[in-house]
Amino acid sequence: MNILIILSFLAIIVGIILRFMDEAPLLDVNIIIIGSISLFVGLFIIDTPTAMDVYRGKTTLEIIYKDGVPVDSVVVFKDYKK
Repeated sequence: MNILIILSFLAIIVGIILRFMDEAPLLDVNIIIIGSISLFVGLFIIDTPTAMDVYRGKTTLEIIYKDGVPVDSVVVFKDYKK
């Protein structure tokens, strides 16, 4: 699991705990906002294939056809289920 995601969850939990303890009301809201934003960024980064993933053969190209004509393509990670 990405360290950014783990730290984001911890920031959100700390913010929620501070909120229920009524300690520093503005600080806990800021912690929750920062944690939520970094969680969103972390999840976006972790699911995006990079050029190195393509080079190392970790991805495949999925092509969408309409009436036998390719209309769209997307790079996705290969499914390594065993």
